[in-house]
Amino acid sequence: MSRGQSCLITLVRNRTRQNHHSSNAQIRSLTLVESSLDSESKSDELHKTEMAKTVSTIIRERRRWQQTLLSDFPSFDFADPLFFRELLSLQNNNVMFSLWFFRWLCSSFDYKPDYVSLNLLFSGLLDAKAVKAAKSFLDSTGFNPEVTLLERYVKCLCEDGLVDEGIKVYYTLLKEMGTNPEVETCNSVLLGCLKARKLDRFWELHQGMAEDSEVDVVRIQCLIQAFCDGGEVSQGYELLKKVLKQGIDPGHAVYAQLISGFCKIGNYACMSEILHTMIAWNHLPSVYTYHEVIKGLCKNEKQQEAFYVFNNLKERGYAPDRVIYTTMIHGLCEMGWFGSARKLWFEMIEKGMRPNEFTYNVMIHAHLKRGEVVLAKELYSKMVKSGYGETTVSCNTMITGLCSYGRAEQAFEVFKRMSGTGVARDAITYNALVQGFCKENKSEKGVNLFKELKALGLKPSDRTYDALQKMRNLKMSDSVAAASLNEILEIA
Repeated sequence: MSRGQSCLITLVRNRTRQNHHSSNAQIRSLTLVESSLDSESKSDELHKTEMAKTVSTIIRERRRWQQTLLSDFPSFDFADPLFFRELLSLQNNNVMFSLWFFRWLCSSFDYKPDYVSLNLLFSGLLDAKAVKAAKSFLDSTGFNPEVTLLERYVKCLCEDGLVDEGIKVYYTLLKEMGTNPEVETCNSVLLGCLKARKLDRFWELHQGMAEDSEVDVVRIQCLIQAFCDGGEVSQGYELLKKVLKQGIDPGHAVYAQLISGFCKIGNYACMSEILHTMIAWNHLPSVYTYHEVIKGLCKNEKQQEAFYVFNNLKERGYAPDRVIYTTMIHGLCEMGWFGSARKLWFEMIEKGMRPNEFTYNVMIHAHLKRGEVVLAKELYSKMVKSGYGETTVSCNTMITGLCSYGRAEQAFEVFKRMSGTGVARDAITYNALVQGFCKENKSEKGVNLFKELKALGLKPSDRTYDALQKMRNLKMSDSVAAASLNEILEIA
């Protein structure tokens, strides 16, 4: 090998070694820089986390913290978005603290919140069900949340009773943002309309949803409730039959709604069908459902059928409550089955159910209807001693019953006692007494009470006018009484 070649090789080797050493040095230098940066970043993150914890504690525990926070930490950048997010994550349990801090930031700095922070704070308000605060936040910032948050916002608004605002945001999703809301969002708007009794808006919205939105069990429940609330129970029943054929069970509440609806309109054939269908689909009727059936039957003068249902209820192992017992006792009294009513009265007491004011009034009225005035008075006294103070209803029960059996003077004593005990007198009170005195041919007292009734702005009933007319016919020979009666009847 020549010297020239040897020198060239040596030079190349030396340069290679130099380059190798230089490269290693650069790598070591870069590694140290990166390590230093990572260390600084971690230190900065740790500092923000610790600072967020400190500030969170100050906001919770210190009054008027807004006036001292800057002076306590003059060099810290409170407007850093990463710090705000850290603070928000620490205050998940009370997002209102974060909202107060956000408002302080906006008022203390030229703070322009980033989109991520705005969405996080808005989401926290929705999680806390702070609907009014969320609405105020949107109004003050003017930002447009993410679509998923807007859908949650619609649901929260409707659940909180702010249905009109919920519908407004719902239409924003549809028209301005061109989004098809999720089924759950659509259903929340419809449920809100039902709760607010806005049936026109319900059907308007449903019609707009019908083409694009999926119909699920909740939607079926909404539709059947809307039919029932609108007095179209038969259409609700038709929809139930249709979905049952498709194997869809809309749930216990739907059957109860339809049963209640048919009871109100007296359609007991359909009510019975639904009751049997309900049981066939493994939904045992609740005590409340049975009460609706019994109440509806009694209301439509089918007390015997109601009594059958009541006894069947006990045989099935249900325990009727005080409301059902009272409804059934009232129905039996109206039918004239006082013995059965009295039996239920004692049965209820034996089972530990204390009669309420309405139960007492039902039995008092029944005694008076049978002419058992002494028993009625004894029961009335027992009611008052049991802690049920005299009310307009209880006094009217006594007055009406006493007047019906020729005891208007005794009824008038109850009337006078009402004034002394502060119990209000109503149109029923006066009408009963006027009729009672007319029936006993005591025109002067009847006329005076009638004039008092009119002076109070209360409305005389048709039966009161009939009683006065009969009194006038009987008093034709008495010129003074006849003139007085003619005067008030002509004025009326």
